[in-house]
Amino acid sequence: MSDDALYAVYLRKSRADLDAEAMGQGETLARHRAALQEYADRNGLSIGGIYEEIVSGDSIEARPEMLRLLSDVEKGRWAGVLCMDIDRLARGDSADQARISRTFRISGTLIITPSRIYDTTRDSDEEYVDFELFMARREYKAISRRIMRGRIASAREGHFIGSTPPFGYSKVRVKKGRGFTLEPNDESGTVKLIYSLCLGGMGSSAIARRLNELGITPRGGGEWSSASVADILKNPVYCGKIRWRYRREEKTSENGVVTMHRRKDPECILVQGLHPAIIPDSDFEAAQRAMSGRRAPPKKPGSGLRNPLSGLVFCGVCGSLMTRLGGAEGRSDILRCSGRGCSSVSSKLEQVENALVGGLSGWLGEIRVAVGEVSAAASRELSAQAADKLRSELSRLSAQRERIYSFLEQGVYSPEEFKERMETLRQRQQRISSQLRQEEKSAADIGDIVDRKPQQMLLWEIYSAALPEEKNRILRTLISRAVYVKSARNTRSDPDRYRFTLDIIPLLPGGRTVSE
Repeated sequence: MSDDALYAVYLRKSRADLDAEAMGQGETLARHRAALQEYADRNGLSIGGIYEEIVSGDSIEARPEMLRLLSDVEKGRWAGVLCMDIDRLARGDSADQARISRTFRISGTLIITPSRIYDTTRDSDEEYVDFELFMARREYKAISRRIMRGRIASAREGHFIGSTPPFGYSKVRVKKGRGFTLEPNDESGTVKLIYSLCLGGMGSSAIARRLNELGITPRGGGEWSSASVADILKNPVYCGKIRWRYRREEKTSENGVVTMHRRKDPECILVQGLHPAIIPDSDFEAAQRAMSGRRAPPKKPGSGLRNPLSGLVFCGVCGSLMTRLGGAEGRSDILRCSGRGCSSVSSKLEQVENALVGGLSGWLGEIRVAVGEVSAAASRELSAQAADKLRSELSRLSAQRERIYSFLEQGVYSPEEFKERMETLRQRQQRISSQLRQEEKSAADIGDIVDRKPQQMLLWEIYSAALPEEKNRILRTLISRAVYVKSARNTRSDPDRYRFTLDIIPLLPGGRTVSE
């Protein structure tokens, strides 16, 4: 081996390593890095680069560090690559194995393990490497099948088998027996609030805005989104169920390029879990009905919204969404029930819209002060909870800071890694400290938020000058839905009389019924 040659180290954590760490055998990659460095020092090898990743061995394409390594090997950057075993390089299919073997052979790069050096430019070593990779793939598939059978059995018994517990729960070991289950934590109060707001008529976007206003943050920090709220509202884990393999991975190949898709599986496992429910079954089912009922009908691409009440008015007879039916030339648009065979009688869209806006203007002023008082009390309590969570997070980050110093002293982190992790930690501490200062002023801040809400309600004053799509956005800031009931048709002598009732359900308390 040349004195000026450079060598690389490739490290990858396997499933077996995770099991060993769980049994207290130490951090795998740190041990492997130390062992390979010792081997290099003993044999006079100069290490010029380290490639390190923690991923499954199923595919090269899913391993960015391996892709980077192969690119550098193709360029002839390294005289050899050190790894603990051949199977650390690949357990993928035959195409992956052939790609690795060919890349090392053409570049003349050595594969070095503590037990043997492989030169794939020699036929005997090439055959041995191919055989080792084939056996590694065979072992990987056998292990995967055993793990899958065990996971299916565990899930059917009600255990939680995911790696990350859902928001509102912590992952804990089953007290009597093997496996894991879930236990509600201090996030469960936010889950209850989300369902309460949903059952009160708010959609996922409105709930996300409310949580962000109150300073309640998701587990990973940042802000709530409509999608993250919807995921919580749709997950049956909160009513005590275990759902597994809800989305299955499907591979498709086009022009030799393999892509992965995750599709819903109607035959997924759904069983009663071992964990306690946060939400009653009845509330969960009600939330599903509420969410499905808020879906507005799709509109044709390129066409503007022509129904200002789109997605907001529902039939009081069958519960279906009321939709617009365009009138003939010179005639008014009609609002009718979309339910097949429903006995509900339709009305002119303009009449229903006028009744809705008139109803809003009639009750907004009456509830302004009351809503401010109720919202302030509830908001202050939630803000105090948010501040407690932020303090707990700062304590956790302080403990993490001590661990980073410990890892530096043990040689797990290089000086560069130490600086990078400390800077990331410092920025996060600053951000959370800033959020905490804001929460500690919550009484005044929340009062300001509450005082601004009546101003948002007064958007109806500019309603008449807005386009249908703008009108719809305004109404969605004010109401959750309106329930329409009409059983008798208008007479020729009085065609413009309403003859319907409209029960308006606002996003804030104080709704009323409009009728004529």
